[in-house]
Amino acid sequence: MKKKPQWHKLDNAAKIFPANTDKRDTKVFRFSCELYEQIDPVFLQKALEKTLQKFPYYCSILKRGLFWYYIENTERKPLIHIENRYPCSPLYFPNRKSLLFDVSYYHKRINLEVHHVLSDGSGALLFLRTLVYYYILHKHSEAFLNKEIYLENTTTASEKSTDSFSKYFQKEHTSKQQKIPFAYHIKGEYFEIGQMGVIEGCISVKMLLQLSKQHQATVTEFLVAVWIYSIYEGMSVKEQKKPVVISIPVNLRNYFPSDSTRNFFKVIQIVYRFGEQKEDLETVLCSVKKQFQQKLTKEQLRKGMNALSALEHNITMKLVPLATKDYILRFANWISYQKATSCLSNVGKVKMPQEMIPYIRLFDLFVSTKTTQIATCSFEDNFVISIATALKGDLPKRFFCHLSDMGLEIEITTNIEQEC
Repeated sequence: MKKKPQWHKLDNAAKIFPANTDKRDTKVFRFSCELYEQIDPVFLQKALEKTLQKFPYYCSILKRGLFWYYIENTERKPLIHIENRYPCSPLYFPNRKSLLFDVSYYHKRINLEVHHVLSDGSGALLFLRTLVYYYILHKHSEAFLNKEIYLENTTTASEKSTDSFSKYFQKEHTSKQQKIPFAYHIKGEYFEIGQMGVIEGCISVKMLLQLSKQHQATVTEFLVAVWIYSIYEGMSVKEQKKPVVISIPVNLRNYFPSDSTRNFFKVIQIVYRFGEQKEDLETVLCSVKKQFQQKLTKEQLRKGMNALSALEHNITMKLVPLATKDYILRFANWISYQKATSCLSNVGKVKMPQEMIPYIRLFDLFVSTKTTQIATCSFEDNFVISIATALKGDLPKRFFCHLSDMGLEIEITTNIEQEC
């Protein structure tokens, strides 16, 4: 007898993604793990099948309802394949019952691509860590014979699929949010639709931490300041009338306990006005640190989370047909795009069992974008800064050259011609 499919409402953060998925911005992000050996596809497929037993929510398709999109479980099973498309190619097609994630490999790299409607970076990273864990465990079974090796992944499938936005939503009177004017937009000629430039810099974690401490800042604060200053160097005097605004996704699991692998993040905005403030890196960094201190508090994040969730719980909004909601969500996304220059996402330190570390070189990630964005993560002493861009230009070069001039040794890899 055929099982009745299970379905889930989209979490609050995911609701904006289906209406705003297009060929230029596919709303897909990629995590990769690079090993010290060539990938064996047979063992990778077995590892994927084992991983999906822990993450059944991933075997889902996106469907349209009368009032909202929703996720429905499917019997469709994914097959791993050699990488054969541009990074972050489309995964969601309105008229197809396609899975919202994809696993590929190329030489020593395992790639996981995920549509943002399914998960955020923290959730997807747990999936990839689990996949790599099972791959190494089975590929090198003789090395791990009679050894008990565990990955920190004890949550149930039900806990992984929890909507944490609904769990923590509290109806309250929301105070007026700070108004942000339209931001400066990075200029440049676009790559062809479907193509994206990726420039990655691998840096010693130890050296980057040391440099950040010299500036009395966290790594994220320091990188945001250097990124803002690098953007400023490409602005005309007239363009400096508009603020540079960097969106920073914040993992709410660090503030509100959650084992969900669905979306559970809030974006804060870091704003700098070069037309009104000093134009040196130290002043920019001072402003960035102050804004992080003000905005990265549990109370401020809770207010922002409740303000976003309030619209979803509004009875009038609930009764608006999906076709109309699509127009509203596209307009909201357009406004959001106008008020941001770029985005910097730091998912932090990636952990794996100690016994498996000798097999792994690094982890990295990047996202699809209509402009230029940074994503970072670290594994052991390798800190990878990935710049994904839809624009041709020298902004990534300026950024990495600043870090190099400060004494950091950077290993650059890219799919476009870009030298520092």
